[in-house]
Amino acid sequence: MSKVVGYIWMHPDAISTEKVKAERNAIEAYCAAHNLALGGMQVDAGALGNALERPEMKAIAEKSEITVVVASMVSLGRRFHDVATVLAEFNHKDIRFISVQENIDTGRPDGQQLLKLFVTIPQVASWVRPPKQGAETKVFVRSREVLHNGGTCPYGYTLDEMTNQFVVNATEAAVVQRIFRERAAGRSLRQIANDLTRDAIATKRGGRWQANTVKTILENVFYTGDYQCQGRLYPNDHEAVIAKTLFAEVNSAQEILQVC
Repeated sequence: MSKVVGYIWMHPDAISTEKVKAERNAIEAYCAAHNLALGGMQVDAGALGNALERPEMKAIAEKSEITVVVASMVSLGRRFHDVATVLAEFNHKDIRFISVQENIDTGRPDGQQLLKLFVTIPQVASWVRPPKQGAETKVFVRSREVLHNGGTCPYGYTLDEMTNQFVVNATEAAVVQRIFRERAAGRSLRQIANDLTRDAIATKRGGRWQANTVKTILENVFYTGDYQCQGRLYPNDHEAVIAKTLFAEVNSAQEILQVC
């Protein structure tokens, strides 16, 4: 039998001792009524940001084959993609999820059907990752919330705060395409940088272009539509602004040596 843990999260605007106690009681009562041996209660009171980066939620998500019980789906987050993110990660880790108020249990067929429903929603469609080999009956979803955990958004893109999806910035993307074209034509990093500064084109931070800035863009596989994170590559994750063939051309061994 898998370990059972209760989980409570509350937004800073909604924290109160009474509310935490009420959710704790609801979780304990559900477990008692369904013969689930509750092994502990983990509380993220007031933690903001990425749902999977809350201290207690992060600890839970690092486990596998456990059961997590919440009083309500609100404990996963206020935003839709927070909820989808956590459910996706739980599914990926074989973590059974139970929400008392909504009567959701991913250990039941109807709970699994809920996960399948999520991947038909347009907002979630681009988060779907192929199922693991031999796991035809499971739905594996990896959320953009997992893939983008902060840091500077690459030049040429903006990050939609509502959906956490990368969106092409047409003006900046045109500059990126220009950089790749000129590099492929044999121009040096310094020449490209000087011309961009001369043309009064600002960098992401509004400063002057440097050879290293241009080099960073040229070596970033992100512009091909792929996302690289912690050693893993997620192909066709977002809209590309340059072709993979062009990226390969300018990043050949010969081109990399031509840094002046």
